[in-house]
Amino acid sequence: MIPVRDGVHLQTVIITPVDQKEPLPILFRRTPYGVPDKLPAEMPASIKELAQDGYIFVIQNLRGRFKSEGVFNLSSQVDLNDPKATNETSDAYDSIEWLVKNVPNNNGKVGMMGVSYDGLTTAMTLLHPHPALKAISEQASPVDQWMNDDDHRYGALRESYDFEYAVMEQSDKNKNTFFNFETYDTYEWYLDLGPLSNINAKYLHGSIPYWNSTIDHPDYDEFWKKEAWVNQLHASTVPNLNVAGFWDQEDPWGPWQIFRHAEESDPDHTNFMVAAPWFHGQWRTPKADSIGLIPFGGHETAREFRENIEAPFFRYYLHGVGQKPTWQASTFQTGSNTWHTYATWPPEEAKPAKLYLHGDGTLSFTAPDAKGKAYREYVSDPEIDLVPPD
Repeated sequence: MIPVRDGVHLQTVIITPVDQKEPLPILFRRTPYGVPDKLPAEMPASIKELAQDGYIFVIQNLRGRFKSEGVFNLSSQVDLNDPKATNETSDAYDSIEWLVKNVPNNNGKVGMMGVSYDGLTTAMTLLHPHPALKAISEQASPVDQWMNDDDHRYGALRESYDFEYAVMEQSDKNKNTFFNFETYDTYEWYLDLGPLSNINAKYLHGSIPYWNSTIDHPDYDEFWKKEAWVNQLHASTVPNLNVAGFWDQEDPWGPWQIFRHAEESDPDHTNFMVAAPWFHGQWRTPKADSIGLIPFGGHETAREFRENIEAPFFRYYLHGVGQKPTWQASTFQTGSNTWHTYATWPPEEAKPAKLYLHGDGTLSFTAPDAKGKAYREYVSDPEIDLVPPD
C-alpha cells in the first residue's frame, strides 16, 4: 500500500524474478482494472520478450479502485500549478519516488507502459515526470474524450462506450461492473431507450459521476478542455514509444496527438511512433498475423513489434544495452506486408495525392470522367428494408 502526497495509499503488486542476481530496472503499470492476486501459471505472451531481459514488474490500482484508497474520478484533469493537487500524474510521481527507495535491488531506473487507460496513466507522466523515470511506452492512450477518443467522435457521443464504461468503472470500486441489459440485443435496447435522459431516469438515477458529466457538458466547454490533458504537453520530456493501431476502434486519436505535441520540442530525438493495421491493443496478443479475414502475409506483427521494437527500446533506456532507435517512426504497411522505418514523420519524401471515389464504388488516383456517373443514389429509411438500385 504505497502512500502518496495526500495520505492515500495505493494497492500495488511487486513481482521480482526468482533468480535475480543484480539490480534490475522497474517496469511499472498503473491500472483501474485490478491487480493480480497471484502469479500467472506461465509467462504471458504480452511480456515474454521484456521478461527475458529482466525487470521488476510493478502493477498498481489507481486511487479509488479495488483496495486503493481515495476516490476514482475517471478523470484526466491535471493542475500543474497546484503542487498539492492529486491526479494520475502526481500519483505516478509519488509512487515512483517510493518504489526506487523501497524496492530491494532495483537499479534506480523506472519505465512505464500500458494500453488504453493504462496507456493514459503512462502518458500523463510526461506532464511532470519523476527523475527516475527513464522511458515510457504509451499505447493507445486517450487524450481528448470529446474530440476523437473513446467517448466521442468530434463531439458526436458514442453512447454505448461512454455509458457502459462509466458504469463499469464507477458502479463498484471493488470490481469491474458490466451493465445488466434486460434485452439480449443491445442495439435494440438503445433504440427502445429513447432520449439520453432516460438512462438516469430509468437506470442510473444520477449515481455515476462521469455519465452525469457527459450529460451536463454536451459541448466542448471548459470541462472537456480540462480533460484534454495533452494540451499541456509541449515537449518530449521522457523517451516515449507511442503505439497506435490504424484500425483502433477506441482510441485512434490519442497516440498521434501525444506524438505531435511532444514533437513541438524534441532536441534529443526521444519521441518515437509505431503504427500498424491493428485493432485496439492487438499488438499485445500472441501473433496479430491478421485482422479479421485479412492476413498479413505470414507476419506475426505483434510478436515482431515486441521482439524488434518494444523490447530493444526498454533494453536501451533501462538496461543501457543496444542502441537508440535510428528512426522516428516505424509502420507496417498492408498490401506489401512489410515494415518500414522513417527518419521523420511525416516522411520528408512524402507527397500528397488525391483519391477519388467513383460512382461505381471504386477508389482511384484518377479523376472521374465527366461522362461517367458521378454518384450513386438510394433511399435510406430505418423504418423499412430497401435494397439500393443498381
